[in-house]
Amino acid sequence: MRALSLVCLLSFLVPAGASAQSLASSVSVHGAAGPTMVDAGHHISAGVGYAVTPRVRLLVDFQRTHLASRLTRHERGGTAFRGGTLTAATGEVRVALWPSDRVTPYGLAGAGAGISRPNANAIFGPAVTNPARFMFFGGGVEVPVQERLSVFGDVRLLTGVEGDHGLLAMMPVRFGLAWRF
Repeated sequence: MRALSLVCLLSFLVPAGASAQSLASSVSVHGAAGPTMVDAGHHISAGVGYAVTPRVRLLVDFQRTHLASRLTRHERGGTAFRGGTLTAATGEVRVALWPSDRVTPYGLAGAGAGISRPNANAIFGPAVTNPARFMFFGGGVEVPVQERLSVFGDVRLLTGVEGDHGLLAMMPVRFGLAWRF
């Protein structure tokens, strides 16, 4: 009876070990860039990821987002948007509908912290540096190109605080490459 139990246990473990070998490409590096929506600007990022399961990936990212200043004049006055640059490190969880060896949509959520440098000009005054903390969520699509290389595109909404009482909101659209090894 013990021998039968051992054989049954091994028959379950051997396929599990073989499928675990398909996760050999669980570490990845990625880079992305793209414009921001709503306010004119651009976003660049690079990072590393680790596949916890074929559908769940944890990522650490370093990013830089720049928003341009904007001045709008009209009959009763005008409005001004300072813009600036956010440089930050983020942690992200990405959950895909299917494994990365096929075209798959994914959702993402995470948080980050870094430094915000609002633009300095005649309207807004001198240059300042503020600490920034934010959360983000979004979604995208990953498309495999080769066995370990894929392209992706996503949209994310960042919201948070800048300095002691400033609000932070951005919506970058990113297109990039991911290489798994």
